[in-house]
Amino acid sequence: MNRSAQADLPVIQPTFDHSDVLLSLSAASLDADREVRACSRNTKMVSILSRLADRDARRGVKIIQALAATAEDSFSFVHHVLNQLAEEIGSDLTTLSVCDLQEGTRRVVGRPGEALSARERATFDRHFREHPLVRFHAARQHGPAQRISDCTTQQAFQHSPVFADYYRPLGIRYVLALPLRIDPTNVISIVFNRSSSNFQDSERALLEAIRGPLATLYSNVITREQASAGLASLQDLAASGGWHVVRLGQDGRPIEVSQQACDLIRRFFYGAWAGPGADLPDAIADWLRRNRNWGLDRLASQSRTQLTISRNGAKLSLRFVCDPLLVQGGGFLLMKREGAQIGAKDLASLPLTRREQEVLRLVISGKTNAEIATLLMISARTVQKHLEHIFIKLGVETRTAAAVCALAAADGPGPST
Repeated sequence: MNRSAQADLPVIQPTFDHSDVLLSLSAASLDADREVRACSRNTKMVSILSRLADRDARRGVKIIQALAATAEDSFSFVHHVLNQLAEEIGSDLTTLSVCDLQEGTRRVVGRPGEALSARERATFDRHFREHPLVRFHAARQHGPAQRISDCTTQQAFQHSPVFADYYRPLGIRYVLALPLRIDPTNVISIVFNRSSSNFQDSERALLEAIRGPLATLYSNVITREQASAGLASLQDLAASGGWHVVRLGQDGRPIEVSQQACDLIRRFFYGAWAGPGADLPDAIADWLRRNRNWGLDRLASQSRTQLTISRNGAKLSLRFVCDPLLVQGGGFLLMKREGAQIGAKDLASLPLTRREQEVLRLVISGKTNAEIATLLMISARTVQKHLEHIFIKLGVETRTAAAVCALAAADGPGPST
């Protein structure tokens, strides 16, 4: 297959000692065997691992040593993994696959010349919930490496809709997935695809033997990059001042909240928020879900994505910064309140003339009639006439009530990112 490469991963130049990963490989077969025993109906995998040849074990050590030497950043590490394992195992199409179990979608990074088109990715997503390997690994936190033919018969697979719509056009008949991490919301795997012959038991056993050390290497690379990006973001935010902190657990729920942050959430989201342990308001929770990731895309904390909420003439800005010690997704939600600048376009929905809008904007800023007259170069009596017209059109009787109407109009339709 001749496809163009695609990836968007951050690049840094850290140092890291991988000796702990290499030492763990000597017990890889035993660890994998123990994990597989914890999974139902995988006695065949236990038997396969127990017969892993010494030469294959030595081969696995060499693979991990080679990959550890390249684990400088996620971009280079992922592509070295894909190239090295595709060569060792023999694969026509090899990808890093991140399956979002909540959204029912998959994101991929491919080797140069093997990237999937937008149409092909959309076709896979249409069959996401019925895919044999997605269903298998979503229900088994400890893996193991699995072929589609281990989940169903080859005949049943080749008569399935996912084969007809996705695999047949690609010329793929056999698939094997090597999971690097499985949690309640994500399955991250290296996926191998072939057109002519199925993957052998020995090939599956080799991948299962190196799965633990390889997953540790991947986790370390992502943790290091999150720490680097998180530190940079914290430094930026500290310099600006005025930020309040909510510490988030791995499930996205607050576990530590400053009183100022608690007050801000309740003010800007119109409700009696229960505080630490309770779900965040829907607007914040949805934004957090969209901006948390696992190293496939550029980190949200590095891309400076933020959420902005406007209420009653004030603006609340929110930023998420990952916790470098929690690669599974915990972090810090930082928020800051600022005064909003009311412009003419913010009052466009009110039934006022342009001059009346100018007068009302100055009323909101606290100017007296005399000050407004000076700024607009009109008389104080004219200012009063404009105010009388404003009161009638807005159905109010005081400057304060008119200002409240203006601030409500300026709030707009809702949050922005």
